[in-house]
Amino acid sequence: MPRALWTAWVWAVISLSTEGASDKASSLSCDPVGVCDGHSRSLNSIPSGLTAGVKSLDLSNNEITYVGNRDLQRCVNLKTLRLGANEIHTVEEDSFFHLRSLEYLDLSYNHLSNLSSSWFRSLYVLKFLNLLGNLYKTLGEASLFSHLPNLRTLKVGNSNSFTEIHEQDFAGLTFLEELEINAQNLQMYAPKSLKSIQNISRLILHLKQPVLLLDILVDIVSSLDYLELSNTNLHTFHFSEASISQMNTSVKKLIFRNVQFTDESFVEVVKLFNYVSGILEVEFDDCTHDGIGDFRTLDRIRYLGNVETLTIRKLHIPQFFLFYDLSSIYSLTGRVRRVTIENSKVFLVPCLLSQHLKSLEYLDLSENLMSEETLKNSACENAWPFLQTLVLRQNRLKSLEKTGELLLTLKNLTNLDISKNNFLSMPETCQWPGRMKQLNLSSTRIHSLTQCLPQTLEVLDVSNNNLDSFSLILPQLKELYISRNKLKTLPDASFLPVLSIMRISRNIINSFSKEQLDSFQQLKTLEAGGNSFICSCDFLAFTQGQQALARVLADWPDDYRCDSPSHVRGQRVQDARLSLSECHRAAVVSAVCCALFLLLLLTGVLCHRLHGLWYMKMMWAWLQAKRKPRKAPRRDVCYDAFVSYSERDSYWVENLMVQELEHFNPPFKLCLHKRDFVPGKWIIDNIIDSIEKSHKTIFVLSENFVKSEWCKYELDFSHFRLFDENNDAAILILLEPIDKKAIPQRFCKLRKIMNTKTYLEWPTDETQQEGFWLNLRAAIRS
Repeated sequence: MPRALWTAWVWAVISLSTEGASDKASSLSCDPVGVCDGHSRSLNSIPSGLTAGVKSLDLSNNEITYVGNRDLQRCVNLKTLRLGANEIHTVEEDSFFHLRSLEYLDLSYNHLSNLSSSWFRSLYVLKFLNLLGNLYKTLGEASLFSHLPNLRTLKVGNSNSFTEIHEQDFAGLTFLEELEINAQNLQMYAPKSLKSIQNISRLILHLKQPVLLLDILVDIVSSLDYLELSNTNLHTFHFSEASISQMNTSVKKLIFRNVQFTDESFVEVVKLFNYVSGILEVEFDDCTHDGIGDFRTLDRIRYLGNVETLTIRKLHIPQFFLFYDLSSIYSLTGRVRRVTIENSKVFLVPCLLSQHLKSLEYLDLSENLMSEETLKNSACENAWPFLQTLVLRQNRLKSLEKTGELLLTLKNLTNLDISKNNFLSMPETCQWPGRMKQLNLSSTRIHSLTQCLPQTLEVLDVSNNNLDSFSLILPQLKELYISRNKLKTLPDASFLPVLSIMRISRNIINSFSKEQLDSFQQLKTLEAGGNSFICSCDFLAFTQGQQALARVLADWPDDYRCDSPSHVRGQRVQDARLSLSECHRAAVVSAVCCALFLLLLLTGVLCHRLHGLWYMKMMWAWLQAKRKPRKAPRRDVCYDAFVSYSERDSYWVENLMVQELEHFNPPFKLCLHKRDFVPGKWIIDNIIDSIEKSHKTIFVLSENFVKSEWCKYELDFSHFRLFDENNDAAILILLEPIDKKAIPQRFCKLRKIMNTKTYLEWPTDETQQEGFWLNLRAAIRS
């Protein structure tokens, strides 16, 4: 980081306390580039510790009284210094000596009673100097500005004590872009005091009385482009032809601001226009005419000199009710080409005056009282024959149809501004001058557009209305201004084939596409900011992916903000980012569905391989069993044994076991599913009830048993109910040799019992079978 920036940054975080400041005193704040702000901080001295990093220093509107030699000596890179509106009464000789880079110095509205040229002797690059509003009476005995060759703007004087201008006051100045002299009480002007300045682009002169006005004009009339006379009472002004008649004048524009005229003094001013031949433009701003319009002495004057542009704003005529008919000035207006009369309560331009304005091309009657009734008289036959632009903004027009008809007399009218009138509605058809190219209907409260608009339009402004659509065919329209309405989409490009500029900001448009913009084949500028954009993936992809879009969108990117989705609301469209799931929703849904399908498929495979279905069945059986008592009461035991066997082993069970046990004395009562299950009852419930109502459960194990589904249920329940109770209710009969590996892994406790407990094995040798039955009967009785 350069040392100057580092120093400025350090000052940005250091609080600079003022010496002897009041309770309201605050710190001086600086930004990283060296711009320091200390205005309105109640400072009573220049803060200490200022360094070379300070480039701009604003200490205006404080209570500083003194500027010392050492206060600014380290600010060698200072370019702007604002000390206006303080209470400075003393500036030491070398206070600004080290400020060799200073370009802007404001010492206005302080208490300086004496000015010194030594203040400015090292300010070679100074361009702006403001000394207005101090207490000095003169600019000093020596030339103040001889060391300021680059000075371009100078403001001197005050409204009370500044009374004299001497010949040497402006010596050394050759060219000024702007010179402002506040000499309200000027009593002495030395001839040639301003003549030393060879060229002045603009002179602003504050004079209370016109006594010395002509003397000043004589000196500047050949070197001045623009003269503004302000706060002057011209009641006693008298123009002397001898003083200026021989001069080569260069004044092109003359402004009277807050000036008072009488009928007589106005005539004298008109004479001035004729003798200062270079004047092309005259402006009266916030002036007062204390008269009744008696301009009969103007009969000898045929024209307003070479004046082509006349502007009148806020003209006050206290005795308007006594005013003449202005017929005496009709003849003066023949060469005027541009007239502006704003906010002056004009309700009528007489037909004869309109007819005399034969060169008029531009007429602005904004903010007046014109209505259709008075416009009819003003735009009479042969009125304003060459008028091209008519501005009737903010008057009292109410009928669009009638306004168009009244202007049919203006054959050359091409540009019409009737904005800020209360038309409210638009008729279906209207008549307009045949050459109409530009029409301004902004802020007229219209809610729809019709075929009333002329087909010849090239520029249309309907901004700030209540329009919710645009469906007009305007084949020649090149510029459309339709901001601040209620449009939801861009207009159809087929209706506007040659449109090159469209401003449609601050509507309720939520999106536009590349196809829509491409359909406007000649569109060069689009301003669509300030709308409620839905930042969809397609919209963001279009706007962020088109580098050339910035050349078309005039207000890109700052005015384009997202309104939705909510998590990007308020962000610039250029900066908004959406997640992958938001931009590829279909792909994400498809991927999720595929993942779910694969998960279900995998779950099914695992259930099949890991006997998940069996575990679910067992869980259901276990829940069913949990609802029953863990051990049936003694009176509920109906059988000595429940026999679980495979249907394929039924011959052995029914013909051998049943015969040996049930026909023994005393007989055993067995529960067989074929004969003892309750018909119609759920088979699982039959199994559960039979096992619970039996003293023992006999499992006839064989290869057929292991493969039997129902035997599995019976064994499964026993797995939960019997084995988990750690009793000996189960009797295992191995009908044939079984490989223990053939027993399913899920019957872990059965495998464990077969490994740890004795089971009965059916002998194939008949001599051993009697012992088998004896052991079985003993097991059942145990």
